[in-house]
Amino acid sequence: MLFAIINSMRYIGNKTQLLGEIEAVINENCKDVHTFCDIFSGTASVAKYFKSKYEIISNDILYLSYVIQRGTIQNDSVPSFDKLTKHLGMSPYQYFDIIENTDHGFKKEQMFFLNNYSELAGRTYLTSSNAELIDLIRLSVEKWFNEKLLTEDEYFYLLGSIVESIPFFSNISGTYGAFLKTWDPRALKRFTLIKPEVITNGKNNKCFNLNYPDLLDLVSGDVLYVDPPYNERQYLPNYHLLETAAKYDYPNIKGVTGIREYKEQKSDFCIKSKALSALELLVSKANFKYILFSYNTDGLMPEDEIKNVFQKYSKNGECKVYRIPYKRFKSRTLINTSDLYELIFFIEKK
Repeated sequence: MLFAIINSMRYIGNKTQLLGEIEAVINENCKDVHTFCDIFSGTASVAKYFKSKYEIISNDILYLSYVIQRGTIQNDSVPSFDKLTKHLGMSPYQYFDIIENTDHGFKKEQMFFLNNYSELAGRTYLTSSNAELIDLIRLSVEKWFNEKLLTEDEYFYLLGSIVESIPFFSNISGTYGAFLKTWDPRALKRFTLIKPEVITNGKNNKCFNLNYPDLLDLVSGDVLYVDPPYNERQYLPNYHLLETAAKYDYPNIKGVTGIREYKEQKSDFCIKSKALSALELLVSKANFKYILFSYNTDGLMPEDEIKNVFQKYSKNGECKVYRIPYKRFKSRTLINTSDLYELIFFIEKK
């Protein structure tokens, strides 16, 4: 996996650079594909790419990922916000541009980001002014939803917009595992919201926020794309601030970085002694005709052991392996790694 940028969201394992390779494997091996499942969706870059071609099922155990998916995958167009716009006398995005100058009615003690993730709290993830803006926007969205001024589609589109926008203004080098002690110039700009693109495909796309075994009890289809963690770094500690933005649940936080509890969101794929069993459980439960599995040669599971699992469940006893040269990012710097590869394992399941 690698550090990559999706709308400036530097998300570990993002597969933007592999989209063409994934598509080539599908085109070479798969017939009559109508449904595509992205079971570890992350920033939903893979699901977004294939939405123009197939009906999408997407999933992730992190809620921050779910709100991005729900806003841009299950939604089949950008919502209109008719009721809220009539109430405000302007669109929500116009309102957010002036929100600090409005009679919003929220108190400082309600503002979780200002009180915990700004220089006011000694954690310089965000300037105090930007942290307060995020709080005001997030509190407003929740209030409007509770007042039924937003539909569910509109609510999740705005939540996804918030989550995808925060990295543009965060004072970090790569993830939220640490904050910078001096201000990055981009963190000093006023926080504004991006409007995520929504591809219309006219299909019954569905998004989930489940652990993968639970999802596989519910869904079936043609292509299952699997992109699990490949090393020991659990995802939530690196993106805890975005998870809190998505949930806005006033969590108990701890330590210098202000991390939230994440024991219910740990992945067995990040534990060397459990990863291979987790893979076999996934493949055995998958009710899909084709399975594509992305993994890195620097991962916890050896290539030959992964291949053995897939061969066991292959229709013809074979597992194809595609090797793609790997480019690693460290912070914002691309590192040449000629000995590392991203692997795509493919089987037609029996």
